[in-house]
Amino acid sequence: MYCEAIGIDYTSYDRHFKQTQPRMAFGVALTKHIGDSLTADVLGKDRTTIIHYRRKHENNLDWWDGYETMFETAEYIIDSYFNEMAKVNRIEYIDKMIKKLVKEKKSVQSQINV
Repeated sequence: MYCEAIGIDYTSYDRHFKQTQPRMAFGVALTKHIGDSLTADVLGKDRTTIIHYRRKHENNLDWWDGYETMFETAEYIIDSYFNEMAKVNRIEYIDKMIKKLVKEKKSVQSQINV
């Protein structure tokens, strides 16, 4: 979804800036939600590479044309995804609590009826 939004083909793992720039922007945005190690797994990179991405982020925003737009796009997509997942997880939690409370209610009602 991210690659489509910014108009790149993300099948290449080249070190050319046309590949590294979007990968770095996506990596920094993703670390906010899942940390360095999981981001490294998602991107197929070493954890230390992800740390490098984060350390260079502010300079990239200031000096690398196009990086800020790519980062903002990645951040929006990732934040939206995790916000949606949080809602789904909350619904699942509420459903479990309802089942637990209904079971408890039946238990208490059966004790009253005895």
